[in-house]
Amino acid sequence: MKTATVNKGKETKYLNQYPLIEEDDLYAHDHLKEGDLFYLVNDSGQYIATAYLGRQHKGIGWVLSYDKDTDINVSFFEALFTAALENRQYFYQIEGTNAFRLFNSEGDGVGGLTIDNYDGHLLIQWYSKGIYKFRYTILEAVKRVFDYTSIYEKMRFKDKAITGGFVEGEAPAFPIVIEENFTYYNVDLDDGPMTGIFLDQKEVRKKLRDQFSADRDILNLFSYTGAFSVIAAEDAQSTTSVDLANRSRALTEDNFGLNGIDPKSQYIYVMDTFDYYNYASRHHKVYDTIVIDPPSFARNKNKTFSVLKDYDKLIEGALDILAPQGTLLLCTNHSGLSLKSFKNTVKRTLDEAGMDYEINEVMGLPKDFKTHPHYKPSKYLKAIFVTMN
Repeated sequence: MKTATVNKGKETKYLNQYPLIEEDDLYAHDHLKEGDLFYLVNDSGQYIATAYLGRQHKGIGWVLSYDKDTDINVSFFEALFTAALENRQYFYQIEGTNAFRLFNSEGDGVGGLTIDNYDGHLLIQWYSKGIYKFRYTILEAVKRVFDYTSIYEKMRFKDKAITGGFVEGEAPAFPIVIEENFTYYNVDLDDGPMTGIFLDQKEVRKKLRDQFSADRDILNLFSYTGAFSVIAAEDAQSTTSVDLANRSRALTEDNFGLNGIDPKSQYIYVMDTFDYYNYASRHHKVYDTIVIDPPSFARNKNKTFSVLKDYDKLIEGALDILAPQGTLLLCTNHSGLSLKSFKNTVKRTLDEAGMDYEINEVMGLPKDFKTHPHYKPSKYLKAIFVTMN
């Protein structure tokens, strides 16, 4: 087995079960390549953990075991998948939801790997060439543990020689319709990097519908396929969905149609968010609830947007078109932005704008997106409901 030696003073971090192998923490290693298994050792050669090399933007690999005698084989993954499945039994029993995460990366014991269930159609996502090297072993374990109609895969790393798509089973005609909180959405597991819905926001969408939608005019920014708009439209006065991607309009209209809502009764704009702020202000539009759920980073022809640098500008623009006693739903999935820092940004921006406000609710990932107790970035989703007084 190859080894990688941890810098003196860094052993405690990994002995305390920090799961991500960070390159700067290594003093030396045995010419590790993608997919290599190796022992993490201290400068005396003492064993700390067994890990694999898989480069992602946030590290070079993940710990798999703290037992030197553990073999990383089909049985190893089978045991982890079985435990993960037992933890998700609740989601198989509840009514009105049939799409959820079955295995969540480092939270369930294998960083760089996720498995989602879309009404019996499984989607495996590989986040590095390294974890992809275990593909056949992992697929065998998946087939032993999970019931499925079909299996699809997506690559979250760049390699022109490797493409995702259908793996096995009975291939459905896409899009398929999934149900979440008694609301229907189209999903396509075989069309680019996205599926049509972000499953990690299921509880936030429900909270929006149950407490911040009734008889309100809703503005949904960075709306993608309109998931927030569709669930809110059931009780809302109106919904307005804004997204820069051309295809977002048709996808949003289809999701409204699935739920018996005439798309023509709702408003959909293909437009940059900041341009829409200007448009809405000029036309004296105001909204009772504004949903802001941007990508961590985005670039279009004219400008770039970064959650770390520009979130305050999103809040400031929203305040100009927010009704008195209106509510902002502020979300980010940036794993490098802590909840504390995000809350500070929200509070500072509102304070500087002279707003009197109340934070109603702070939400994170649902239970199926299991997080790692010793790795804070695994709690990447932050959602804050804040109402103006």
